[in-house]
Amino acid sequence: MGGLVLTSSVALAQLPECRVDFPYGSTRSLPLAATTETRSVGLSGRDDIGPGMLFAWRDEGVRELWMKDTRVALSAAFIDAHGVVRKVVDMQPYSLERHGSNEPVRYIIEVGTGGFGALGVVVGSRVGIVCADAG
Repeated sequence: MGGLVLTSSVALAQLPECRVDFPYGSTRSLPLAATTETRSVGLSGRDDIGPGMLFAWRDEGVRELWMKDTRVALSAAFIDAHGVVRKVVDMQPYSLERHGSNEPVRYIIEVGTGGFGALGVVVGSRVGIVCADAG
């Protein structure tokens, strides 16, 4: 595994970033977790989650999250390949509860709990995602 500790700020800073355009006009550059290793680490082990994180897969599929080693309460938006938000959930720190997409999605965005309200993210809204390599 090369000895890289992905939970460090330096390693997260080395992740590629994607531009995400939100419904209310905000744009954020989010670190991209597009490999099995980076998706499994996600935002776990961090006290500061920054602007959040984008998880991406090459193809749509039913996806699942949990908060096993995550210290900060998060909200997650499950998004299909067309940028349509299919589900939004709030997740509690260290919880083993599994949160599933219930239908195929290509992306998940995680932000601090309640962060989607100011961005206009609700089920049915659309986000724009621009990545050099989305997985």
